[in-house]
Amino acid sequence: MEKRKRLLLLHRVLRGRRKIMQRILTLDPQLDILLHSSFQELMSHYQLPESFAITLFNELQDETHRATLEQDMQTFCTLTCLDEAYPVALRHIPDPPLVLYAAGNIGLLRSQPAISVVGTRQPTKSAADKVAYFVDPLAAAGWTIVSGMAKGIDSMAHHAAIRSNGNTIAVLGGGLRQLYPRSNRELFNNLSDTQLVLSEYFPDQHPQQYHFPERNRIISALGFCTLVVEAKKHSGTMHTVMHALEQGRDVFAIPGDPLEDRTAGCHQMISEGAGIIFEPAQLLEEWERNKSKWIHFI
Repeated sequence: MEKRKRLLLLHRVLRGRRKIMQRILTLDPQLDILLHSSFQELMSHYQLPESFAITLFNELQDETHRATLEQDMQTFCTLTCLDEAYPVALRHIPDPPLVLYAAGNIGLLRSQPAISVVGTRQPTKSAADKVAYFVDPLAAAGWTIVSGMAKGIDSMAHHAAIRSNGNTIAVLGGGLRQLYPRSNRELFNNLSDTQLVLSEYFPDQHPQQYHFPERNRIISALGFCTLVVEAKKHSGTMHTVMHALEQGRDVFAIPGDPLEDRTAGCHQMISEGAGIIFEPAQLLEEWERNKSKWIHFI
């Protein structure tokens, strides 16, 4: 079994636990030891607790994992950190995903400019108009809109890109066969047919609560900046902003009603240094000023 496939198998049996995967790759860069060792050898070489080494050994020998992996590789596109096609924008962030499963047009990963558009799952009545005002002209101008296909702002951003005949990428918090939210089935089908859907979780992996803060780092990394439409002070959107800043991406926030808690997060970001934004032309100008440093991401 080639190294790339061994990595995919390891990702599956470890359910995507990146810290232990990174340790194994550091200690065994070619993953040569992985499939040809006893549990004692796995424990010794990879510095694992005995119970964990036994479980890992048994899982690696389970033919079911290999069979489903083969099926998934035929059904979906797989990208690993070993591949030349792996997005450069993800290579240089803290804690990059080691494996990605994709449905749709992976060429969109090279499309620039790309912008991450995020916000609350419980938007205000004016949110749709805000999204249309900012996202429609950007998508029509050829920008790729990156979001998380959640209810609320995320879904609005994807729909805005589609109706403007633009491009959009959705990054999920579960496997591609475990759609969440289920109410977005039609949107998922549309995106996987004509756009791009990504997940760092293997296709049958159920979404967990901690997956969504994890996937937010991928959403922020794929855009040259992040646009926050609406957000509460304590929300998943704020996690995305934290990741964006950690990755050296600029953050822009749309101001809103000072009496509305669903825009209070935007006001907090602005008070802490995020860009305040009133019109899409500001983003177009921002790209023109910064696109030279993004050329190597194309």
